[in-house]
Amino acid sequence: MPVNLDPAKKRKRQPPLETHSSPPEKETPVPRHVAQFGEETEEDRVKELADAEQKNLWEATEVIDMDKV
Repeated sequence: MPVNLDPAKKRKRQPPLETHSSPPEKETPVPRHVAQFGEETEEDRVKELADAEQKNLWEATEVIDMDKV
């Protein structure tokens, strides 16, 4: 008998840990710092680094023309 069909090895379902008897409370959104126009943010720095890395990788790629080999 395959292992995944063996009833002795079947996982038992666990009951849900939390019951929703009370109405759910709304979560308050975390206030984020809104950057002013022209202000550099962490996201801008990450995108700039990714673009620079892609440019460097593209320039370091050697193109081999198989017709000339």
